[in-house]
Formats: sequence, C-alpha cells, structure tokens
Amino acid sequence: MNAALATLPVLVTLVLLALGVRALYAALAALATALTLTATAFPTPLADLGDASQRMLPTVVELAAILFGGILLSELMARTGAQARMGERLGSACSSPGRAVLLVTLGVTPFAESLTGFGIGVIVAIPLLRRLGLPPARAAVAGLLGLVTVPWGSLAPGSLVAAELGDVDFQRLGVDSALLSAPVFLICGAAALTVALGPRRALASAGDLAIAVTALWGTVWAVNAYVGVPPAGVLGGLVTMAALLLVSRLRERNSGGGEPVGRALSPYAFLVAGLLVSRAVLEAAGVDEGWWAVVAGPAGWLPLTALLAPRLLGARWQVLGGAARAAFGRWWQVTLTTAVFLALGTLLTVTGMSREIAEACASLGSSYLFLAPWIGAAGGFLAGSNTGANAMFAAGQAETARALGHSAAHLVAVQNVSAALASGAAAARVALAAQLADNAPGPASVRPRTEAAPADPGAGGTATRRMAETRSATETITGPDADSPADTRWVLRTVLGVHALVFLTAGVIGVLWG
Repeated sequence: MNAALATLPVLVTLVLLALGVRALYAALAALATALTLTATAFPTPLADLGDASQRMLPTVVELAAILFGGILLSELMARTGAQARMGERLGSACSSPGRAVLLVTLGVTPFAESLTGFGIGVIVAIPLLRRLGLPPARAAVAGLLGLVTVPWGSLAPGSLVAAELGDVDFQRLGVDSALLSAPVFLICGAAALTVALGPRRALASAGDLAIAVTALWGTVWAVNAYVGVPPAGVLGGLVTMAALLLVSRLRERNSGGGEPVGRALSPYAFLVAGLLVSRAVLEAAGVDEGWWAVVAGPAGWLPLTALLAPRLLGARWQVLGGAARAAFGRWWQVTLTTAVFLALGTLLTVTGMSREIAEACASLGSSYLFLAPWIGAAGGFLAGSNTGANAMFAAGQAETARALGHSAAHLVAVQNVSAALASGAAAARVALAAQLADNAPGPASVRPRTEAAPADPGAGGTATRRMAETRSATETITGPDADSPADTRWVLRTVLGVHALVFLTAGVIGVLWG
C-alpha cells in the first residue's frame, strides 16, 4: 500500500504533463501531493525536513546562477553576431548537412555539457543548430538528444554520488556506464539526424553517424578505463569534433576557410580556462563541497563569463542591459520550475517514498532488471538532474541488485545512464530548449529554394549552399510552418519517445548483463 501511495507524485506529474499542463503547475501539484503524503502516510520529523532543505539550498542557488548565466550568454552571443559567425564557420567546415548536425549534437553538445553540466550543452548547441537551418522545434529536439554524456557532466559529480551511495568503485562505474552508453550514442544520434533532416537524408549520413558514434564511445570508454572518470566526456566531445572535421576535409577537399571565429569563441575559452583552473585550485586545497565549490564551478564562472562577454566579443557595453532584461524574462520561470522539481525529488528521498518504490519493484524478481532503467529515468525526469536522481535511487538500485544476486556495479550503471539521459527531457529543460530555439536567429543568408546557390566555390558559398540544403530537407518533413514557434509538447513527446527506445534497450542489456 505504501509503495502505491509513494508513486502518486510521479503519476500526478506524468498525467498532468501528458494533458498539456504547464510544467510549473504540474510540478506544484506533484509537490503538494508529496507534502500531503508526508503529513499522512509518510510522517517525517521536521528536523529531517529542515536538514534536507538546507542541503538543497546550495544546489538551488547553483542551478539558478547557471541558468541565468547560460541564458544571458546565449542572448549576448546572438545580439553580438557571434552565434552567426560560428554557425557560418560550421557551414563552411561541413558542407554536408548530416555531418554538420552530428558535429553539433555528438561533438559540441557532449563537450559543453561534460565541461559545465546542468544542460549548458543545450544552451550552446541550439543556437548553432538554428544557424545551420533547422526550424525551432527540430533544433530543440536535436539539441536535447545531444545530451548523451550527462553521466560525465560537470566532470562527473552525478556519477560520483552514484558510486558512493551504491558502494561501488567509481572507476568501475565509469567503465560500465561507458559500455552501456554505446546504444545511447547510436540511438540518440540517429534520432537527431532523422528529426533534423528526415529519414532519407539521415540514412544517407549513416557513415558519418558511425564515425561520430565510434569516436565518441571509443574515447569515453578508453578515458574511463585508462585515465579517469571526470574528463571522459570532455575528451570524447573533442575527439568526435576532430574526427568529423577531418572527414569533412578529406571527403570534400574543404580547406575549412571562412571568417575567423577566434573572437566569437573567446567567451567559451574563458569559461573553460576558468573552470579548469578553479577546479585545480579547489583540489589542491582539498575543497570538494560548500559555497566555495559552488562559486568556483559553473555557477560562478558562467555569470562572470556573460558579464565579460561584451568585452571579450568586442561589443559595446550597452548591449548587456538589453540582453540582461531579455534573459531575466526567460530565466525566472525556468528556474522556478526547476527549483520545485528539485524540492520534490528531495522530499521523495527524505521521506522514504523513493525507497518504497524501489523495494516494491525488487519483489518482481529478475524481471526487475528490465524495469531498472525506467526507475532511474523517473528520477532523472523529475529531478532534472543526474545527481538528484542518483541521490534518490542509486542506493536502492544497488541493494536490490545484491538481493537478486546481480552485479551492483552493473545496475548502478544502468541507473546512472538512464537517469542522466532522462534528465535531458525534464520539463524545465525542455521549456528552456524551446525558448532558446524560438529566440535564436535562423540562417539569414539562406536563399529561397528557387534561387541558385552562389557560384563562388569559397567558404561563403559552401556555407550558404549547405544551409539551403538543410532548410530544404527540414521543409519536406515540417511543412509550411517550419519557422513557427517550437511546440513544447511536441518536443517533449519526441524526446521521450526516443528515450523510451533507449530504456527498452538498456532493460534488455540489464537482463542479459552480469
């Protein structure tokens, strides 16, 4: 009976979202349900609830700062033309539409997300996908499907939490998570291509997909096995970008010319350098938690990068005021929704509701192994965070695995990967992706389909021709409303549909594995 009651907040969230209720209202309804259950079926001392709230506060502040800094930086990159220059350079580097989409979804997004975490990969990727010619809704989906290295996001704190709570070796968990990520990379990459270009053109890009998936998976596995867990996603994204750019140069005889984008990339270089230096300083000082860790992480460096972006990009300081006002209007709703979902996840954990759900599932015997990915996915979807989901369910998954005589490391890896992937479909993250796609400018240089591409064989002509091909491909599957605002519900349904296929595959692997 308690297990059935414990599932009510999850069911309320899913039902309301399926009915089209806004994410914030669905989250508030689920939180109210959880609070009612706390006062009745799951009584919890106020002291425990207070302690949990205090532990959650740094995370809320961190998320709020990261979201505002990310949205503001995206707004500034668009207003100063930096995103346009980067998109045009991608167009000149990869005249193949499929290869350009893969470069962003399996290269740029994993790199940015692994470095900073918290969905920053989407903030970087979606404006680039829009510049490549994708309509808003398609760009939002492709960007979200690029969140495939979240287990190593922000240099893997979520995986560390899973290893500690599940009492498994950290590096062993990293290797197992990497092995389990092979179908994640393949399915999400193929789906992103199909959504962006349509089935026929996606099939024509199967060779590039194989190269990208092999480069990303091979690097992530090798780094986990022989170097360490934290840098795996960062290096995987870099190697994938390098592999696709090399293939483009060899196949297209493309010199990769075009307008230099060093200055346009300077905010990202500043952010990367700051994060790496501050992380090294904190490790040397033995500081791994607390407010100093928050300030020295993405929550501190991302807003600072945004504030300095006009100077780094050579723009007037006046652009900052308008960008900040626009960013705040988009930020507060997304942040409030995220905070409510985080409070819900914390409440489920401290009251024991998440434990009740896991224990009830364990009574299913070996068939539980097939359901394990869905439990992790539920946590990731609700919390919007791999760390939060692992805090809810990693210990229960490990205990269940041991009770069933299954490998705890394998099942915690299933939890880690499925929760990480589902966090990319969290309602707040989908809303953020849709807003970014709606506000990001499309390729202004794309000509109507009836016009011929420029005769100039240089980089500008290549970029424009590639953008026109991408727009032509998307128009064949999106119809005349290709540039209409992104439908958040369609984006959510599409991403969840792809994720469901991944979770089914992971469930089969879980049954056969170990």
